[in-house]
Amino acid sequence: MAIRQVFPLFPTAVGVYNFGKEYHEVNKELVKDIFEEQKVDPVGHERSNMGGWHGRMKMEQRYDSFKTLRLQIEDCVNDYCRQTGHTDGLEIENLWANINKKGDMNMGHHHGMSACTGVYYPINEIVDGKHIYEYCDEVSLLPGSWDGKNGGSLCLQDPAYGQKIQLEKNPNPSPYTLEFLHVYPVAGVLIVMPSHLIHHVTPFKEDKTRISISFVCKYGTN
Repeated sequence: MAIRQVFPLFPTAVGVYNFGKEYHEVNKELVKDIFEEQKVDPVGHERSNMGGWHGRMKMEQRYDSFKTLRLQIEDCVNDYCRQTGHTDGLEIENLWANINKKGDMNMGHHHGMSACTGVYYPINEIVDGKHIYEYCDEVSLLPGSWDGKNGGSLCLQDPAYGQKIQLEKNPNPSPYTLEFLHVYPVAGVLIVMPSHLIHHVTPFKEDKTRISISFVCKYGTN
């Protein structure tokens, strides 16, 4: 066999940060403030969401819990930049909240006018009025768009999706063949990604409530 070299060209870095149980009190305040915001603006806005509630921008200007979260996210986003060879100094331009229930979803979209984006989960889910916070030390991205049973996953799409259609895939997934990766809400977990990455949220199949906090970052927004 000839000398072989395989280069993993043009990877897309996604950061997973886990604040854990130490952030529980902040998470409870975030959830409380999100429902307070929904009372102020019950209709919400239509963006990528089909159904569900999309809150107003700049919640960090109205709630102390979001001010605290903003500082934590900015630390992580700039760590992500340093780890991936990008210039740090990113600042959050907007923070907003999303509430999805059974059948609600978010269509595939990107935030290409910003530098970095992501999602934070203050809570796993709400079932029959019960707030479920289940903290997990190990959280990672999983292959595929969802697990085939539970809805509500955040699904990330390969930027080169649709350009590899002539290569046949064997049954064993690898970083070279995966077209989608997904993650489910886990309290205290932050996902950081470049803003060009297309992502969507699958709908719940059960009577649950899914809460997330989204953000976009730019350089020198303040």
